[in-house]
Amino acid sequence: MDFSQDWKKLDDRIFATIRIHRGGELKYTPDEPVEVVSPKRRFSAHVLLACDWKLREIPLGFLEYDLEAKPGENRQDLINKLAKRYPLVAPPKESDTVTVYFLMRL
Repeated sequence: MDFSQDWKKLDDRIFATIRIHRGGELKYTPDEPVEVVSPKRRFSAHVLLACDWKLREIPLGFLEYDLEAKPGENRQDLINKLAKRYPLVAPPKESDTVTVYFLMRL
């Protein structure tokens, strides 16, 4: 599972990530071991839970956590930040289905 940067959440034993699945991107299943890769680190993790939700159903607080919100960023700012992680596809809409993965470092 690739991460675009060395997010603070990757320091936590249990962490989560929001993924938009388009164009053949891999989906992971609970109990699956994965290799987490970011620019400066690589480690093994275990998928604890994978939940599909409409983007509009994800609470603002979770978007703030996932995207390391800066003071003053609103929901649309965070959705725009999420869109930057997927530059080759259309920006996500609130009606899009996303997958939230909860993982545990091994």
